[in-house]
Amino acid sequence: MEFERKRAKTREERLRERRLSKLERKEERLLEEKQPSFLSRKAAEMASPVIHKVKEKLPSKAEQTAQKSAELLQKAFEKSFDVVLEKGSSWIGKICGEEKKLQRYEVFSQKPLSGWELSKLGCEVAARASANMVFSSVQGGMMGALGIGLPDVPIFLAAVFKTLFEISLSFGYPYDTKQEQTYQMLLICAAVGEEAERKQAAVDANIVAQQIRMGTGICSVSFEEAKQRASTALCSAALMGKMVQGAPIIGVYGGFRNGVLLKQIGTVAAVKYQQRMLRER
Repeated sequence: MEFERKRAKTREERLRERRLSKLERKEERLLEEKQPSFLSRKAAEMASPVIHKVKEKLPSKAEQTAQKSAELLQKAFEKSFDVVLEKGSSWIGKICGEEKKLQRYEVFSQKPLSGWELSKLGCEVAARASANMVFSSVQGGMMGALGIGLPDVPIFLAAVFKTLFEISLSFGYPYDTKQEQTYQMLLICAAVGEEAERKQAAVDANIVAQQIRMGTGICSVSFEEAKQRASTALCSAALMGKMVQGAPIIGVYGGFRNGVLLKQIGTVAAVKYQQRMLRER
């Protein structure tokens, strides 16, 4: 019996090492790949005449307008983070089915680690993330068709955190502590924005995860710093989409950018949470 237990343990260790190696390679690819354009080629061709006319009318003010739009969007994201996390997180958690997901993970954690169980868990996470992506794309597209840009930000952020909460719960982690939400905002930074910032955010997220596990109550990255970095990253990634989204009809293409960003965030979060779970199991 003792021999069989040691053999099973060794098998689990090998599986864990293989899976972690695979996840690390996937993370590296995600952090190095170029951010996709917010418009498809066809959509860009359709939007081009509108954008060209705007530039013709306001050539001297184009840069000033872009700067002002960036500042407004940055403030919109910062305020929306406060609203969603401070007032809406418990409501979002209930929609996520917190108890069911934690119970499901408890059953998973009691079983011997296997490739089948890990793949099954990963598929469930991917299915929920895809559903959120579809909702966000449709919702953003509808608001874009009406020429609604900035007011869409809180709804988009709610969809982002619903995705992050579902992923964290699926891997057995809470979603409603300041430390965990700091970790999640760093995952947003690791998914969108400039390549250097994405790589640094991934490193910072690993450090914060270790600090959470140690239970010191202290994070090397503060909640406010993580919020600022996530707001800046999302502002940078969403700016052009929101500017186009603010134009009726053609704005539908900018609105679909929501789904693209949500997919990036969900993909990175699923990789990082699975890595974290395997390292701590």
